[in-house]
Amino acid sequence: MERTPNLPAAASLTAFALSLPLRALAALPQSARLGLGRFVGRSVGRWLRKRRAVMQANLRCAFPAQDDVWRENVLNRHFERLGEDALESIWGWYGRTDTPPPHTVIGAEHIEAALARDQGVILNAGHFTQGEISVYLAARRWPVHAVYRPNDNPAIDELINRGRRRHLAGMIDRENTRGMIRTLRQGGIIWTAADQSYHGRQSAFIPFFGTRCATNIAVPVLARMGNAVVLPYYVRRTAGEYTVIIQPPLEGLPSGDDAADTARLVERLEAEIRQEPSGYLWGHRRYKDVAPGEASPYESGKKP
Repeated sequence: MERTPNLPAAASLTAFALSLPLRALAALPQSARLGLGRFVGRSVGRWLRKRRAVMQANLRCAFPAQDDVWRENVLNRHFERLGEDALESIWGWYGRTDTPPPHTVIGAEHIEAALARDQGVILNAGHFTQGEISVYLAARRWPVHAVYRPNDNPAIDELINRGRRRHLAGMIDRENTRGMIRTLRQGGIIWTAADQSYHGRQSAFIPFFGTRCATNIAVPVLARMGNAVVLPYYVRRTAGEYTVIIQPPLEGLPSGDDAADTARLVERLEAEIRQEPSGYLWGHRRYKDVAPGEASPYESGKKP
């Protein structure tokens, strides 16, 4: 049993015990993993009524022209995707990853150009169901450092990160801004997803599908301080095949206006979400903090 330094013995033992069934799941063929994931996701989705209510509110706010039937179809497919991609994540952590799933990379030249200039790269992703596999596919090709939020439970944190460390060049706590800047200044690549509700010091009210809500503006700040290029980065999955999309950098970013730069990045994110609405993680209360004059979609009698 692998023991991680500085991890309590009980937590290490728990992580090892929990990893055993995950290793069994990771050994399944991809078609079986995806099929089992769909079943599990569909089954679990029927019971999460409060979470579905949040998702419904988010979808009504983001897609007001669509009807309830459309939203229910999106959510049903969303839960299937959650299950599918959860099992794909387990494969990425504990499976035999020397042979990746079928995938195509579009836009690799944007990363290569930055690396040739010894310039750091920010892969600006979003919270999609295929988040873990998107990190894995990037790390297969380049030395990627992932920005992440440590789990409150040390055993669960180790359970996840033991698998991630197999293919990542490094992991950076999302609170470790200095570590991110240092990595970028050294010409490194970081993967980050800063698209959820954030009402901290580095935030601004920026439209997300037309509603101004609290948004993290750290990406252009990191780009400026780390002398890095920002590349919108997304991964799509059709059946068992993936398409990695690395978009070209936005001209003039960073401009010095962090809110305006973030708004441009959010527009790119919205365009990607529209490609497959069921792939975005609508379970997060994205409109938790809205600008003055905007109605919260989570309060009865206000904007849905």
